[in-house]
Amino acid sequence: MQEALPTTDGRTLRSLRTREAIVDATIGLLEDGDLRPTAPRVADRANVSVRSVFQHFDDLETLHASVAERLVDRVAVLVVPVPPDLPLADRLDRFVYQRAQLLEAVTPIRRAADVHGPFSPEITARLRDGQAFLRAELARTFGPELDAAGRDREDVLDCLDTALSWATWEGLRHGLGRDQATAERVMRRLAERALD
Repeated sequence: MQEALPTTDGRTLRSLRTREAIVDATIGLLEDGDLRPTAPRVADRANVSVRSVFQHFDDLETLHASVAERLVDRVAVLVVPVPPDLPLADRLDRFVYQRAQLLEAVTPIRRAADVHGPFSPEITARLRDGQAFLRAELARTFGPELDAAGRDREDVLDCLDTALSWATWEGLRHGLGRDQATAERVMRRLAERALD
């Protein structure tokens, strides 16, 4: 006899939908440039009461943590390992293209994280984890060149990490007003120079 699968009642489904709507509304506000969305603005966008926001999330930091989790899931598909045995020029082309897509996608949440991060241990920890992941991708993809650098390995990795960071991307896109293709081209040149 087959064991019956547990069913989810209507109230639980509504609760899940409301929680998702609140997270979606927060992401939408961030993408629209509202770097400090308040509970009333989130509630309005999600078509729920402010009370509902705090029934589903203990505080705004908890909401921001859920937003960060959702965005990590969303951009994870943009990270496809680039084989380290490809010729360097091919690896640079593939890696920088992929990194540019990733950095462009995370820009709204990254800007918000810069605003909230100093006051939120949760956001600060997630930023550190993200940075460590991106650095590990660099070390894996450009391992042969880093190994060849010998004692300068960490310096070269730091140069690559800086060249392909969100701060560099933001400086090019927002600070200098470069379009995405130009910013990507400049980042590739920086990465290539780092590996010279």
